[in-house]
Amino acid sequence: MIIDRIEPIALRLPAPKRPANVPSPLASGDICFTLCRVTTQGGLVGYGECLSLRPPMQNALFATIRDAIAPHYLGKPVGQKEALNLAARRRFASFGRAGTVMNALAAVDIALWDIAGKASGRSISAMLGGARRNRVPVMASLDKYDHPGRARQRVEQALASGVAAVKVHEAGLEVIEEARRAIPAATPYVADSNNAHTLADIRRDAARWAALGLLWFEDPFWPPEDLLECPALPGIVIGMGADFGSAEQMAVFSKTPAIGVLQPDVCMLGGLSEAQRTLTMLAAAKKTAAPHTPFVGPAALASLHMLAVTEEAGYFATVEADDSMDPYGIGLTRWQKSLDVPTGPGLGFDPDPDFLRHHLYATG
Repeated sequence: MIIDRIEPIALRLPAPKRPANVPSPLASGDICFTLCRVTTQGGLVGYGECLSLRPPMQNALFATIRDAIAPHYLGKPVGQKEALNLAARRRFASFGRAGTVMNALAAVDIALWDIAGKASGRSISAMLGGARRNRVPVMASLDKYDHPGRARQRVEQALASGVAAVKVHEAGLEVIEEARRAIPAATPYVADSNNAHTLADIRRDAARWAALGLLWFEDPFWPPEDLLECPALPGIVIGMGADFGSAEQMAVFSKTPAIGVLQPDVCMLGGLSEAQRTLTMLAAAKKTAAPHTPFVGPAALASLHMLAVTEEAGYFATVEADDSMDPYGIGLTRWQKSLDVPTGPGLGFDPDPDFLRHHLYATG
């Protein structure tokens, strides 16, 4: 199977609607999704995705797929997908081992895994070593509200949808504490502070953070390298790694006792080829792998397959979206108790062509 065409696809979707009594924390404007369609000379088609969200990132990723990644892959065999991924990483290393190039690479790599699965009649989870579970619980992943009352109100609405866990994106400890009051003790709770604090901040308020009983505290402070010399923090499980670009970078942080959860992101890692290496490494290191899932397209399906093969059961964190944003019509964007792991060949589903046509955005 020889790679014949690689086409980045730019989509623009309206921002999701909120309940009337919940103001949106997002700026007005469309949300950007960047997919990739790869076609072989024999006509097999696979889809991939990279994380973009906003126009500047989408424009950069679209051009990187088209002008840098595609020429490296065209005319090459799909069966060499892992070797091609490694060669691309080496070729573009001078532009950084994480970030835009790895993100763009992921879109092509995921599509090649999709094609390989379709050709062999095997699902991605089977290709990753075999699914340990056929359903994955859903964690409601909330936007940042930066207000105790509004955050709690949104948490209550998420819980009413039947989700298995809740994740907030808040910096303020008082906001995170107020949201905790709405969550039953038995319901897993994650707080992502997006590096807003310092290690000194966390140590100062360590008793309050520990009292929250978080499943994990995600990206708590900056710089994250402070964790490398940090002993375990009593009662605080730290999770991080969604921005890492390689299994090697993840391995460095897996050695520190303060980190209990590492979060491989299939796009930031440059695709399923590197994600497979990362999951194998984390299993050997006896670290909990919690794949990062801020996606609604092919990367979401790839992440579901990753969650199906991890040793410990994890959660698919569903972002604030609505059914109109689901390119498959299978509930990927809906807060609910759990999601089925696709069982069909490759990723298991192709995006709805009408969805792609309706939201297609012409970019340079």
